[in-house]
Amino acid sequence: MARMGQRRRRFSLAVVFVLAVLGPSVGLSLLALRAASREALFVERRFEGSLLAEVNHAATRIAEVLQVVMEDLAAEAERIDSDVMALARWKKEEPLVGVPFLLQEGRVTIPEAEDDEGATFLVTFGPFLEGRSNLPVYDDIADVYRKQMRADGPGGDGVSAGAVPFPYDTAARRNDGERGQESAAHEETEGSESLLDPAKESLSTAGKTEAPVSGAFAPDPRAKMAAPKGLVQQLVSGFLKSDAAVEEDTYQKAVREGFQMLERNVLPQAALQAPALFMERASPVRSKTVVQGRLFADLRREGRSGILPRLSDEGLELLFWTQGREKDGVTGCTLDMPLLRERFVAALPEILSDVRVLMVLNEAGEPLFVPPGAGGLEWKKPFVAREISSLLPRWEVGAWLVDPGMIASLVRTTNLAVWLLVAVLLVTVATGGTVVLRTLSAEMRLARQKTTFVANVSHELKTPLTSIRLFAEMLLQHRQPDEARRDDYLRTMVSEAERLSRLVDNVLTFSRRDADNPDCIKERLNLADLVRETVEQLRPHLVLHGFSLRVEAPEMLPVQGHAEGLRQVLMNLLSNAEKYSEDRREVTVIVCSEGDEAVVEVADRGIGVPPSQAARIFEEFYRGDDSLTSTRRGTGLELSIARHIARKHGGDVTFRPRDGGGSVFSLRIPTGDDATRKGAGA
Repeated sequence: MARMGQRRRRFSLAVVFVLAVLGPSVGLSLLALRAASREALFVERRFEGSLLAEVNHAATRIAEVLQVVMEDLAAEAERIDSDVMALARWKKEEPLVGVPFLLQEGRVTIPEAEDDEGATFLVTFGPFLEGRSNLPVYDDIADVYRKQMRADGPGGDGVSAGAVPFPYDTAARRNDGERGQESAAHEETEGSESLLDPAKESLSTAGKTEAPVSGAFAPDPRAKMAAPKGLVQQLVSGFLKSDAAVEEDTYQKAVREGFQMLERNVLPQAALQAPALFMERASPVRSKTVVQGRLFADLRREGRSGILPRLSDEGLELLFWTQGREKDGVTGCTLDMPLLRERFVAALPEILSDVRVLMVLNEAGEPLFVPPGAGGLEWKKPFVAREISSLLPRWEVGAWLVDPGMIASLVRTTNLAVWLLVAVLLVTVATGGTVVLRTLSAEMRLARQKTTFVANVSHELKTPLTSIRLFAEMLLQHRQPDEARRDDYLRTMVSEAERLSRLVDNVLTFSRRDADNPDCIKERLNLADLVRETVEQLRPHLVLHGFSLRVEAPEMLPVQGHAEGLRQVLMNLLSNAEKYSEDRREVTVIVCSEGDEAVVEVADRGIGVPPSQAARIFEEFYRGDDSLTSTRRGTGLELSIARHIARKHGGDVTFRPRDGGGSVFSLRIPTGDDATRKGAGA
């Protein structure tokens, strides 16, 4: 009772200490660290913004390359028009031209010199150009949203116009009514150009960071704006980015309209690390590009020229086409992708600096080339990245940090003053706080272990008792006429009873381990005979469970010890070998002497002990898996008790991994006359 009262007083003092001193100190420390953490995030966001500006600039340069290519090809195609003979000359003079073609009167014509490449072109694009099949056409989700809003607005047939979370501009609506059909036709043409010629859109927006737009200044995509079309898409993209609900609704509508979603090849690390308290970000792996099958005739009605990307197992192909002077004529070609990649790389700003690597990834998430010194980067995990354009689906421009720990270094510098203040506070309460927390933690851990121990012991007691009762009832009721089977039942009952006895012995030994035990009297005995007797006692049980058991022992190895205690150590080690053996059920017991020590090694071919658990396997109650559903039974006391008994004898129980797999547990006790004195001091 006195000891219990003392424990209660200690606990009360610990609670008072935590509430009066440690609690406020930790609270202030957390507030200070929270402020420091926010400052660190602001530093990271500023760095992210700087790199994102470079990424956007690189995307602008790529868009400029595409724009120049389209303009040059369109100018050259005008000179060809319906001249089939000029196709071969066009390919020869323009390196970017892959397979040129003419579409006249619904038939595709290519130069006669084209062989395998031309045949592949006719199979891939011929049915689409001739109107016999469709082709996946890629679009930006912002353009899809604008079309949805036009359909949901006044005069449309949409059903969710009222759900638009920003005000509808009444002046724009009134102006829309005055414009009438002419304005509506102009807007439809504008939307068509967005689909077929997104390079112009990218050229207007790629260099600008898409800042979130919300509230009263949010754009109304249903209004007929006179602003540049690239600015409109930028505002719509920013609005979708700032409102996750509207963005999700837009994607769902797009799916219902037959669009398919693309997935990005990269996981931008800055976007993944952004906490919700700063901003709501769209999913960093969701692509802004969607795809839908379209007929070429529909595209021709909506625009006069464009580039159509096609993704296949061979990679990305780009098909350029432009309307000829004749009503039904179309001139175009595939683009030479290796040469186009070279132009993209040449158009990039400084690729490698002391801080970052700037690179373009293709549709497979691979860099267009690996700059010297950047071979170890994880290309699919850039710090920041963005998609280039719907003309280059799944292509990304990204920035990778040369030193991933650079931001952490900047953060450490920023937080140094805060950490110093926190350190002064923590040093004041560290000693008392550490003692109290360790005491509380140890008590709670011990309580949990004891609770688990009681549950495991109950489980361990119930299992053999159930087996004994079952077989006893079967024998009593004469359900088994076979004499051999009855003998098996009896052997099982004896084995389970021995197992139950060992469990009770372990529990009793554990309960009195800290008390003086006058019955534990050491005497002179032959350790080799004791080992052989113990092994023979357990051999039937082990053989029944498929174990091969081998003993190597000399005729005589005298020691000073307690026979039953040492027998319990050996049984615990053999039981441990049985529990943790799987397919290779081999146990070898070796008895020898090393210097002034007698050594008994129990070697198995079991699953072994992971290095992370090797230091804890001799702790009380410790088990690798202590759940009741574990397939390996036990209480977590066997090895702890074995070591305790060995140390009472002046020795120890140690562990080492076995060559070829398995474990070796060694019992070491002194053979000299001073063994009793060593054990008394253990």
